[in-house]
Amino acid sequence: MLMPRLLFCIALLLTGGLVFADELPVAPPFSTDGLVLWLDADHHEAADGKLSTWLDRSGKGNHLVQPDTNLRPTIRQDGDATSIHFDQSALTLSKIKGFLSGEQTFQVFMLLRAGQQEAGSPRLIDLASSQNEAKYTNKRKGFWIGYEDYTLDPDSKGRMRLGVVAGGEATSSQKAWDSQPHIVEAVYAGNQRWALYEDGKSVGHGRYQGDVGFLGFVGGAQLTIGQHSLSKDPTHFFHGDVFEVLVFNRVLHAKEQQQVGQYLAQRLKDQTNYTPQDQTQPLFETHIQPLLANKCIDCHQGDEAKGGLRLDQLIHLYEGGTSGPILEPGNAQKSFLFHITASKEMPPASHDTPLTMEELELLRIWIESGAKAKQAVDLTALKQKTQSDHWAFQALQPPKLPINTAMHGSRTDIDDLIAANLEKQGLTLSKTASKEVLLRRATLDLNGLPPSPQQIEEFLQDTRPNAYELLLDRLLASKHFGERWGRHWLDGVGYSDTNAMDNDQAIVRPAKGKWRYRDYVIDAFNSDKPYEDFLKQQLAGDAMVDWRDAKSYNPKIREHLVATTMLRCAPDDTDQNELNILSIRYHVLHRTAESVAQNLLGLTMQCCKCHDHKFEPISQRDYYRFTANFSGAWQPKDWLKPDEREIRIMGDDEVAGYEKQKNTLQSEIDSLIEVGRQALIKKTYAGIPAVLHDDLLAAQKIAKEKRSEVQKYLTEKFGETFNFNQAQVMPTLARETQLEVTRLTNEINAINSTLDQGWVQAVYDVGSIRPTFVLRRGEHEKPGAEVQAGIFSVLERPPIAQPQDSSNPSTASQRLELAQQMTDWSSPTGALAARVRVNRVWQHLFGVGIVETAANFGVSGMKPTHPDVLEHLASYFVTHQRKLKPLLKHIMTSQVYMQVSTVGESEQLQKAQDLDPDNRLLWRQNLRRMEAEIIRDSVLFASGTLNPRMGGKFDNIVNLPNGMVVEEGYDQVTEETTWRRSVYLLNRRNYHPTVLQVFDQPLLIEACQQRDSSASVSQSLWMLNSAFLNHQANALARRVMVDAPNDLPQQFNQLFLYTLGRSITDEEIKSCTSAFNQHLAAYQLKDPEDMSASTKALARISQVIFSTNEFIYLQ
Repeated sequence: MLMPRLLFCIALLLTGGLVFADELPVAPPFSTDGLVLWLDADHHEAADGKLSTWLDRSGKGNHLVQPDTNLRPTIRQDGDATSIHFDQSALTLSKIKGFLSGEQTFQVFMLLRAGQQEAGSPRLIDLASSQNEAKYTNKRKGFWIGYEDYTLDPDSKGRMRLGVVAGGEATSSQKAWDSQPHIVEAVYAGNQRWALYEDGKSVGHGRYQGDVGFLGFVGGAQLTIGQHSLSKDPTHFFHGDVFEVLVFNRVLHAKEQQQVGQYLAQRLKDQTNYTPQDQTQPLFETHIQPLLANKCIDCHQGDEAKGGLRLDQLIHLYEGGTSGPILEPGNAQKSFLFHITASKEMPPASHDTPLTMEELELLRIWIESGAKAKQAVDLTALKQKTQSDHWAFQALQPPKLPINTAMHGSRTDIDDLIAANLEKQGLTLSKTASKEVLLRRATLDLNGLPPSPQQIEEFLQDTRPNAYELLLDRLLASKHFGERWGRHWLDGVGYSDTNAMDNDQAIVRPAKGKWRYRDYVIDAFNSDKPYEDFLKQQLAGDAMVDWRDAKSYNPKIREHLVATTMLRCAPDDTDQNELNILSIRYHVLHRTAESVAQNLLGLTMQCCKCHDHKFEPISQRDYYRFTANFSGAWQPKDWLKPDEREIRIMGDDEVAGYEKQKNTLQSEIDSLIEVGRQALIKKTYAGIPAVLHDDLLAAQKIAKEKRSEVQKYLTEKFGETFNFNQAQVMPTLARETQLEVTRLTNEINAINSTLDQGWVQAVYDVGSIRPTFVLRRGEHEKPGAEVQAGIFSVLERPPIAQPQDSSNPSTASQRLELAQQMTDWSSPTGALAARVRVNRVWQHLFGVGIVETAANFGVSGMKPTHPDVLEHLASYFVTHQRKLKPLLKHIMTSQVYMQVSTVGESEQLQKAQDLDPDNRLLWRQNLRRMEAEIIRDSVLFASGTLNPRMGGKFDNIVNLPNGMVVEEGYDQVTEETTWRRSVYLLNRRNYHPTVLQVFDQPLLIEACQQRDSSASVSQSLWMLNSAFLNHQANALARRVMVDAPNDLPQQFNQLFLYTLGRSITDEEIKSCTSAFNQHLAAYQLKDPEDMSASTKALARISQVIFSTNEFIYLQ
């Protein structure tokens, strides 16, 4: 919304009658942008001298009416002037077209004449919420314009006030109720800021403080002129004449405000003393600097200036302090310097007296006229101060490749770059891993499942030179690829199937349909969706499709809405009434923005919430600029609780179609039941003597307490009614009819299930566009300078073009613009996004990223170990359609990836181990422990109990009294029981299934860019004692006994193939045979007739193999 810049100065010194110009101009001499109501006394409908309708000239159709003839104002002629005279009268408008719900800013102009009333507190204009539902009250959800007659303050009479309904009041310093004509203005500029003007002069500025401020309109706004809309109190009636009213749904620029004022003033003919404002413009050095020196300089000079704000030189006003720049030339309302002095927050009362109205007027005029100075400030140089030479904030620069490209076993450009660094240390890349190791490594890295014995045999027998590349192609094309790599992305965004913080283990509140986002991510990875499309859909999918007006939702609309669930992943506890408070709402907004910055740009901005970052070139102003991109969807003052944000992922026509199907099916059921009911009634009557039929029917129609003794007897013996329900009728129907009713009922249930599941946790704008402010010390009660949505200043090349004030952009378009900046690969922002993405990919394949601090690419993060490799990968990613699969194949065909992970005993490897024990130079592949989900999935795959079904609603988990968390149905497991992959389990923030928790599945209180990998006693204990693992070990034992009946060594070999991806050695056969015999003897000793002793003994061998490092680690 716009703020006023330069206000005109009008002097109206009138006595006697009022004379207007003969004609109104055909074209208004002022901007009508945002004009929602224009009432002119010459444009009305009247009957018998009373006004019935005051016609709106704005073109919005906001006509005011009064159907009650007793409450209609009269038409008054005063010379050539027409006015609407109010005296115990009022006009109303049920809803202003052009006013939004929430915090709607406005500017009201009124040309009026009224005298002080003997008693009462008149209401000239009343703006109240349109929502009339009982759950809403209008307290602090509307405004009134008038004055108050306070007994203890006789001087209050006649001073215009802009009051919040049952809240704070803004008061004019001058009287407008003095029987003289005045042009008065009332402004609500948002964020509790108000301003009052009288005859072109500022008569009040300030801010509603504390719990008296405006809470936002509910359901739009209704308008009443002449009375308080919610009151019948006769003392609230306005008595006086109104000549013209103009209402804008924004705050005007100074020139626009001047044009409206001139138009109203020039309607006065011959008798106006209106004179243009003095053209002399104040200068900083001459007028403003002395004022600041007198009032502010003691606290705001030098390096120790409070709040980091210096006021001794003009350049420091542009730089600002911890709250950001405090000066916006040409716009006083948006300049924090004017806002904080006009509201009398500064200077503090303990230090000095507030600025006088004349001083404020001088400051306002200086800002509105462009903040002129004798010595202009070099804003270009100031802008350059925000730039940084930090490597991560530069545009992409593909590295120069080494000349010797075939040395040291190099296969790709990646190898050349890394081998060149190794050569400087006298080292080389290690040898290629065995085919068995490469197969298991690649299969688990790309699909998250081990290779089957058949796949192992096929790969080992494939002697083609490109057998490994063909293997990668097959794995990348597998449907399991999306499940594996989608899980990585879900970590990064902090995905959970719940919305709340999830602090209570016993209470689980899954978010309706949120699992659709998980499926969207898996599908996106399987289809290899280009990264720019992937990001744009998640950041602003709602802005890319016309979903609001769609009668039916096609797959594209569904996909784009589901994608925005990424922005619903920050914990949101506002579904609980006691937590649905402003501080929590702001927390959700801020966490959402922080998560996006950290996940997509690798920037930690949390520290900037309260002050400029101590180590990064990111300011507090940057924090709130970035947050503003999301404020329309997460506007704390237009808040929707989580369940109120849910939208049905189907259009009205689709829902109507389903309802029509249900009605048709129900009609068929009703017809079948009715036939049976009539037959049952007939049968029932047949058992009653015919002579009693009429008496029984009569008795059933009479209230129990009014029945005679005979009637009571009849109803007690034969029944109160024969209107048998469906449950009573069903057993009497023929078998075929019963089956048909059941079939029809099942169809209805299926439709209901579709309707119930047809919801999504989408993100979309929810209210009016509100300004965003720097929050001083991070406190929402202390707003500072206003900011526009944008990216971090350090990444701007060139600075982002700010949207025009009058365009009223949606934040959905702001989110889309942000996504476009992140995917402008030629810019520093796009380059940073590409680097972060390829670094995460590298991290998943090597266990650690080239930048080891995956969530921090800033100055305080670690430098890349191989910056040239990072630039090469980012450039390769950008030039190969921003698709993940080509990048993965490029990395995985490198010798760096394919080399062994073991140290070995050669002199060269020992030297490398001594020089680089942490393998930062990548002279070998890293030994990596598999993630929790992959361990569980690999166990299920090996045992043959993995259910391959993809997608759909999550599988539930259960909390046991002993603290264990298991899958639903844990106590009904049979040999036929199967389990789905871990990505399809109910994903909570805190209480994960124990099998996943012990292996470090992350807590998702916040997003996770890098998992921990621990080795703990609890892991070993779980492997030995878990009922789940014991069941899987038995299933694996049964499986290999089927594969190789009566051949124990071959059974052991199958165990190794299923679990470790390789054949068993002779030495291992001896060890397994010895252990097997010991277990078998123990089981037979316990029960000599136990026919499953061999299976149990083999299961113990399976359980031991599941527990080995070789199983849970990737070589």
